[in-house]
Amino acid sequence: MMRRIVENSVGHPLKTQKIILQDELHCSACSLEKLIVRPSPVKLQTESPKFLERIQGDICGPIHPSSDPFRYFMILIDASTRWSHVCLLTTRNTAFAKLLAPIIKLRAQFPDHPIKSIRLDNAAEFTSATFNDYSHVHTQNGLAESLIKRLQLIARPLLLRAKLPISVWGHAILHAAIIIRIRPSAYHKQSLQELVLGQVPNISHLKVFGCAVYVPISPPQRTKTGPQRRIGIYVVLILRLL
Repeated sequence: MMRRIVENSVGHPLKTQKIILQDELHCSACSLEKLIVRPSPVKLQTESPKFLERIQGDICGPIHPSSDPFRYFMILIDASTRWSHVCLLTTRNTAFAKLLAPIIKLRAQFPDHPIKSIRLDNAAEFTSATFNDYSHVHTQNGLAESLIKRLQLIARPLLLRAKLPISVWGHAILHAAIIIRIRPSAYHKQSLQELVLGQVPNISHLKVFGCAVYVPISPPQRTKTGPQRRIGIYVVLILRLL
């Protein structure tokens, strides 16, 4: 009886706590809630791919509440440099068009680095006839899923700190993607912008997400004696890598 009281009130205690319980406990609630996917034991590619040789992609959503018309976001990530592209989607049907746009830009800007393979999750949005030549199971797409988790880990504190509604998650995700591009990571000592384009990112115009900004009023709406700016909320940094 005491064990049930402890489990239901404070959860499963750590072994360091002085509570005598059985070593092996089976909790049906934890079994239903937790799902840990082990890494795939098969390594499809042992050598390190070169820049743009392999691109991985995935879609996160639907997310409730929607961010204006957007309910999903799609990510693409280069397996070599960890360059990433993030875009918002209204529906899953627009995934293919959103996928082609950055790929066309990459092929035009880096003609010496052809894209050899695109690895996508085997979700419903990627199982149409258009995507059949590229789909793989999600256990081989861990890099893309890891980026999605990283974006969410950055976006959630941005919203909480700025005290903005959850419906602004689309702007927070895009801002998190920009932050990842312009700062060094554990995988590379350089930022993605410096690694891909050879340019040190200029962060002098970077502001705190959700801070107050003063936006110039358009000339037709200005008056001689009225204010020239109006107050707004900073939610996105416009920075183009491509």
